[in-house]
Amino acid sequence: MGSPELTIVAFGSISMVATAVGLLLRDILFGGQNQTSKKSLRRTQTVYDRPVKSSLLGRIDQGFDRLIIESGIDISPVTGFLVLLASAMASGGAIMVYTNQLLYGIGGGILGLILPMFVFSIKRRARFRDIRQNLPTMIDILARATRTGQSIEQAIQLAAEESQGIIASELGKLNNSLNMGSSFDRAVKIFARRLPLVEIRILATTLMVQRQSGGHLSETLERMANVIRDRISIQNQIRATTGAGRLSTAVIAALAPAAFVVIMVVNPDHVEILMNDPTGRFLMVLGVVLEVLGLLWVLILMKNEN
Repeated sequence: MGSPELTIVAFGSISMVATAVGLLLRDILFGGQNQTSKKSLRRTQTVYDRPVKSSLLGRIDQGFDRLIIESGIDISPVTGFLVLLASAMASGGAIMVYTNQLLYGIGGGILGLILPMFVFSIKRRARFRDIRQNLPTMIDILARATRTGQSIEQAIQLAAEESQGIIASELGKLNNSLNMGSSFDRAVKIFARRLPLVEIRILATTLMVQRQSGGHLSETLERMANVIRDRISIQNQIRATTGAGRLSTAVIAALAPAAFVVIMVVNPDHVEILMNDPTGRFLMVLGVVLEVLGLLWVLILMKNEN
């Protein structure tokens, strides 16, 4: 094993030790709060219970907290931040000590930050897809329960017990909040904030308006379930139609980074010339900017089609 390999192993060991120390500090600083919440009946405060911050850094911090919670991964936002930090240190530091190039290390660190965020986003998207698929069945249960004369609270409890998937656990949290004495409007609003879907917001508004003004809730819920089923069917048809286009977009987007990595491994002298020459650096930055703008443009077009 040569000197670069030994350096990478040493840096990886230091990164793991730093991560372990960070997790230990997290348990020391925040573990007491979790133990206290388990012993008491008070619910642990989350980002959904706090008002939206006006500053840019505050919004970024709350957005990251929501990403971790909405992804469904059983970690706290503090642990998620430590995962990002450890990934950036491990990838960026390993590349820098291996190539002895600061620019490569910065690029590796940025890549280490992006990869966990990408995984969190994929988990959140899959979680929301599961919720949307099981939402019509849950609304049908609410409609049948209210048609038989049960109250909204009883219907929510029944739907939490009879539903399947992630929506059942979210309804269970809503039912627990109502049983702990939280007001109906506040509990439903927090439920809608935890699941930022258009269908959930419409359902929450319907429940709050019906509780205040009354009306035929069961018929409204049945129509809503049918509309959501139609929306899901149309979205599935769109995904099937645009599948080839999305796949080709991913392939084209991955060609340039993959070619750069291959050239850097096979013939690093070409990359060194590109990095050391001012014109080469300008062209590389321009290529990265155009690549990002093209991806954003395609994503916006696909979002508008959906």
